Amino acid sequence: MFKKKAAIALGLTMLAGSSTAWAGAQGTNPVVINTTNKTLEGSLGSARNSSDPIQSLDIGFYGGSSYLYGFIFAFDASGTMAACSTFDPNMIEVLKAAASDSYIKVYHDGAGTCTDIEMRKASYLEPK
Repeated sequence: MFKKKAAIALGLTMLAGSSTAWAGAQGTNPVVINTTNKTLEGSLGSARNSSDPIQSLDIGFYGGSSYLYGFIFAFDASGTMAACSTFDPNMIEVLKAAASDSYIKVYHDGAGTCTDIEMRKASYLEPK
């Protein structure tokens, strides 16, 4: 009987002294438009879950028998809009890979053409 009580006491002591369990890294990436650096960025989940009714990221494609291009539109919380499009097949592949919990950063030339696109899917990004 003493061994059983000792084992229970030891188990309770171990539970009480165990470290806290964390859920993992979490982040919010609202839509940010930088007109000086000609970038737009944010995560789709953070834009969708924002407290304001303005933030949005819209990624899409137009195609025909002899062409395909991708585009992205962004609105930040203040209503500033930025957009660009591309015919570049590498950038189109990056845009195609975006998911509802993706982070995207796009560099553009200020005249409507995307010049570079960075996209991430990560566990710390806010889901849509």
